[in-house]
Amino acid sequence: MDMTEFTWESLATLGGAAAATLLIVQFLKAPLDKVWKIPTRWLAWLIAFVILLAANIVTNGFQWNNVPLLIVNAFLVTFAAMGAYEATFATGDRKKAEMATKMQRPGTKKA
Repeated sequence: MDMTEFTWESLATLGGAAAATLLIVQFLKAPLDKVWKIPTRWLAWLIAFVILLAANIVTNGFQWNNVPLLIVNAFLVTFAAMGAYEATFATGDRKKAEMATKMQRPGTKKA
């Protein structure tokens, strides 16, 4: 497996943009929530759009006719990033919550 860092060409792909979006959203989400309550989905879409726009400008140059495609592709990247989050981080969070509800202090009875 090739373990190289991101390149502009890799960020222009669905997988590269989704991975970068996931990492950036997870890094920014908690600090931004302290200042502004931005819905995570819209934050993820904005980050995905900026990544795709920057990668497109660097690799192909800017063209206005690409903007509608970048908007749609940003939704695809956002959903891919959210799905990756659900498959990795959220599953662990749910399991922790389930374990916490199953664990009771000694001497208490279940209803």
